[in-house]
Amino acid sequence: MYTLRQLSWFLLLFLAVAGTKAWSYGTGKSDQNPGGIAHTATVMETMSSAGYTYIRVEEKGKAFWIALPETQVSVGEEVSFYEQMLMENFTSKSLNRTFDRILFVEAINKGSKLPDKAIVNPSPNKKPPEQLTGKQKPKLSDIPVGRFTIKEIFEQKDDLVGKTIEVEGKISKLSSQIMGRDWVHVEDGTGTKQEKNNKIIFRTTQAGLAVGDDVVAKGILYLNKDFGYGYFYSLIVEDSVFAK
Repeated sequence: MYTLRQLSWFLLLFLAVAGTKAWSYGTGKSDQNPGGIAHTATVMETMSSAGYTYIRVEEKGKAFWIALPETQVSVGEEVSFYEQMLMENFTSKSLNRTFDRILFVEAINKGSKLPDKAIVNPSPNKKPPEQLTGKQKPKLSDIPVGRFTIKEIFEQKDDLVGKTIEVEGKISKLSSQIMGRDWVHVEDGTGTKQEKNNKIIFRTTQAGLAVGDDVVAKGILYLNKDFGYGYFYSLIVEDSVFAK
């Protein structure tokens, strides 16, 4: 039986050895991504835990489980995805449940359109993601170079990279204990979803945060941060601390 930590090691080893080769769990093919096996299925059941979403889907009368980084999806929706890795006897400790067979994927699209090839390509990072356990006291000694709106940070990111910045906003989403840290999504009403400059993710080991909290978030700005297993961010804030 396997855990999520073991999975990350197996998946990275698999990608290093097999390149774009997919596990033959289905028979669909795609001209868009000829190296991947494609699926379009209906959501029968879904649950999220510890930063992952587990979905039981049905395709052509056949039901099976898939898992991916936390995603919003509803029962009855049609979803499309490519195969990444098939695991047997996989145990999710956070769910206290063992799946006989489960298919891990990097992304889904709602409807019959498959995810863009760029989304489902494996991260080039072959190193295992950093794994930490337990809450730690965050450390950040640098004085911020200033307080910015989120839109301003996107506009000035090349000048602010590597510097400590500060943002006042509201926590819109929080994913707990992924790679040993909480991933805190902060919005402040600036920017737009269309331009993808309306929120920033702050990674932290600080406890006591919740969705809906009004906070002042401080941390070091990084660009093009690659964590492996598909976790690639063009802009992210590390070593973050929060004041309410």
